[in-house]
Amino acid sequence: MVIVVESEVVEINYVGRIKNTGEIFDLTDKEKADEEGLSTDEMELGPVKVFLGEGYILEGLDKKIKEMEAGEEKTVEVPKEEAFGSRKGENIKTISKREFEKYDVNPRRGMPVEVDGMRGKILTVTSGRVKVDFNHPLAGRDLEYEVEVIREVEDVEEQVEAVLDFHLNGDYELEVDGGNVVIKLDQDFGEELVEKLEEEVEKLEKVEKAEVQVEKQGEDDEDEED
Repeated sequence: MVIVVESEVVEINYVGRIKNTGEIFDLTDKEKADEEGLSTDEMELGPVKVFLGEGYILEGLDKKIKEMEAGEEKTVEVPKEEAFGSRKGENIKTISKREFEKYDVNPRRGMPVEVDGMRGKILTVTSGRVKVDFNHPLAGRDLEYEVEVIREVEDVEEQVEAVLDFHLNGDYELEVDGGNVVIKLDQDFGEELVEKLEEEVEKLEKVEKAEVQVEKQGEDDEDEED
């Protein structure tokens, strides 16, 4: 594989389709959405920044982007093996109807459900039994992407923001001093996520040290009283 994109973080636009049907399953390009007549009222569309090699996008798409140049647009194919994998029979489970009735749920064919943290879709409902497919909806499908590499993101602050925006929904403050990065959070997301943020930000070539600081609301109130 020839590596063309040299930056770790790139800004891209894309449209993802199921190869054999042309059906759009994901996109960031608002202009394309309008062309296709898709309703975008509840969607936040626009270019996204991705940290290549870190699982922000599908493995197959990640590889293709590394072979592209900034400003290039092309259509690439992503086989199922590098997308959501093959459909697996073991991911289809039969569950007692009573398990749904415990939660006042009347199971119906085609209903999306979540069981023990796994999302699936009901295939059939018979007397006392419910068959649920826990395969990813796109498992077994080859995909096709129309992708544009808008630019390579070289600014370290923008690179760090790309990492934080991927993982966080809350607000944060960012301080960058050379290779040292301080991330201030206004809520506690838990130790596991804090460690992941520090580790991932430190994978950026231009970052030497990353520290996450959680600013608790109670501490702010005490400071104001003083």
